[in-house]
Amino acid sequence: MHYRRVALYDHPEALSATGYIQSGGYTALHIPNHPMANKGGNVYEHRLVMAEHLGRWLSAEESVHHKNGNRKDNRLSNLELWSKAQPAGQRVEDKVKYAKEILERYAPELLAKKASA
Repeated sequence: MHYRRVALYDHPEALSATGYIQSGGYTALHIPNHPMANKGGNVYEHRLVMAEHLGRWLSAEESVHHKNGNRKDNRLSNLELWSKAQPAGQRVEDKVKYAKEILERYAPELLAKKASA
């Protein structure tokens, strides 16, 4: 199991990580020096699975939703990326800037199509 974590999460400390189910039902791994670790040094397994899929660490404003509601089911097919970020202002220029930031982060290919058209 530990070697699987190293292969999946590409973090050397995952080899010695201890996993447990937290009171909220999420599987947490204790990896204190991991870039996505919380203040207690824990990283949630569902966030690691999504980060591996995306090929990058998740930001603080991104969350991972369990589609079937089962917080122990961390199969990629049961996970979807959500974003909590939103612009503070509501001026049109702020919304346009925010829309461009969202596209740059989540769908840069759409901006590339527009530029080449």
